[in-house]
Amino acid sequence: MAESKPSPAPSGGSGTNEAQQKRKNVGTACSACKTRKLKCSGTSPCTNCIKNNVECTFDASADKRRRGALKRKVNQLEEKEDLLIQLVSTLRESGTRRTIQLLNLIRSNASLAEIQLYIDTQLKSELEQTPELIEVCNEIQRFEQMGSRSRRRILDAQRALVEPLFRVPAAPWTTVTADDEHVSHLISLWFTWVHPFYHWIDRELFLRDMQSGSLDSKFCSPFLVNAILADACAYSDSLESDASSRDAAAQGVRFYNEAKRLLDKEEGRITLATAQGLGVLWICASMTRKDRHGWIHQSQLAYAVQELFPSITAPKDADGEALDLARAANVTIWGLFNIAMTHAVSSRKAPLIKPPRKIRLPPITHGPDADLWVPYPTESEKLQAHTLCTFRALCSLNEIAYDITYPHLHGEVSSSETEKTDELQRRLREWQSELPPCLKERDAIEVPHVLCLHMYQHALIITVYELLCNTGQNGQSDHRLFHMMPKSHQEACLSSARSISQLMRLHRSAWGVERMPQGTSQPINIALLVLLERLDVSENRDAFINLSIAAKAASRRWSSSKAALDRIRTRAIIHGLHLPTETDSLFADFGKRPENEPSDESPFPMADTIETSDGEGSDM
Repeated sequence: MAESKPSPAPSGGSGTNEAQQKRKNVGTACSACKTRKLKCSGTSPCTNCIKNNVECTFDASADKRRRGALKRKVNQLEEKEDLLIQLVSTLRESGTRRTIQLLNLIRSNASLAEIQLYIDTQLKSELEQTPELIEVCNEIQRFEQMGSRSRRRILDAQRALVEPLFRVPAAPWTTVTADDEHVSHLISLWFTWVHPFYHWIDRELFLRDMQSGSLDSKFCSPFLVNAILADACAYSDSLESDASSRDAAAQGVRFYNEAKRLLDKEEGRITLATAQGLGVLWICASMTRKDRHGWIHQSQLAYAVQELFPSITAPKDADGEALDLARAANVTIWGLFNIAMTHAVSSRKAPLIKPPRKIRLPPITHGPDADLWVPYPTESEKLQAHTLCTFRALCSLNEIAYDITYPHLHGEVSSSETEKTDELQRRLREWQSELPPCLKERDAIEVPHVLCLHMYQHALIITVYELLCNTGQNGQSDHRLFHMMPKSHQEACLSSARSISQLMRLHRSAWGVERMPQGTSQPINIALLVLLERLDVSENRDAFINLSIAAKAASRRWSSSKAALDRIRTRAIIHGLHLPTETDSLFADFGKRPENEPSDESPFPMADTIETSDGEGSDM
């Protein structure tokens, strides 16, 4: 019996053959089809995206065929990157005015795309007079023409070489991602750059419970984890390119929304992890200008503090988990007070939380087993973190801030301006004299949160003098209170602003401006507004330029910093002030506010201040 053979396809089936041919030639699907697990036509836009009316984007680097060719292309990209870095290094040595502007933009951690945009839109008319810029422009263009692989992937490859500081699981804590590596990376970022300054979460207890994976734990919860992950996304190294920046921001929103959902699910039950998570959400909302959410979280936090912390006390013979809970609660309430007070100093509004009772923190040690800090994800030697030292000093400083500012923020001023000034100076001198050697302000400071502490101290000095001046004007708001101050107060404010600039210069030389503690952003903004009033003095001008570079870098991570730069530019225009030409590149993309951009002013009234405790302190 003859073997049967399949009959050839009819000649009239050209449509079927074309469909098969299209699927055969598709090397990678678009992002939307990948997400929805659909067969992609491979065209741009693809058939599915046209049908569903969604944006169609392709990542050419996701096509893994011809690996040898891809490897060669990566090597070429690395060679071009090395050449570009050499050109930029040469550019740094140039002294032309426009080159300095470009250099300041580069120093603010601008991406290649942003540098290219600035050259195309701002410097095109001067390229013929500046040969160095022509070469940089050409090299960037050649680099991007060859770059089928985004810089995000190069950075991810570099990050893969650096182990996360803390290994934690994604499940059962978040449903946003199942990637343990990514969650560990974000947790490591957050405990490196956010936690050491405010220190309102016991890191060891949190990590212990998160690693256990038990949803019944007292020091970790899905709500707290998702809040931390949302806040940590701002520190993700994906901010090096525009596309990946949007990806990181989108993931941050997903973590944030998941945290809000989990908070609603708790239905008013207040635990230690709930209060800690509300503190994280408040900071996150403030930094991302979710103003309405921020005021809601602030009120929820005040309620949580009032309900929870008076009930957490440890018996004298307590040990084990009861003692851990009491100690963690004490640290949390002080940390939340610090958050509330620093927010009050920057916003000039009364804090919602009063200073808690005195507590005895664990003894401070500086031995080889002390808490260590590294600038993760950069590989570097381990340094003593001085976290508890910083925490103690910040608590003491905020007690001073509360006592000095409370009458002004509540409209209860009774003493004279001179008395308040003398009290501030006396108490700050006492505070400085009591600082341990590891926290003294000097030319070499080991860790960024110690720099942040001193920046906040100088921001407090500026704020107090402005409040004193505003009180003298009977509460009438004037955007140029600086010129109504006595000369001695003006000089004190300018001196503090320059000190903030010098501290930021130390930060930039040690760790760059790619990542900074969140607590640095408000002192930078406060100092810029003061220096803006006296740019005719060279040392003020230099300090302003230096801080503008740092503020520009922060604006790429937090919309609140971007809005602050926009306010500075707007104030300069309104009052006829001329910004230094060296900062033109840093303010080039400001001035146009989208219609849907949120306002700085919140429509929600301030809640009553919550008193956390009274009486004598605990012996813990």
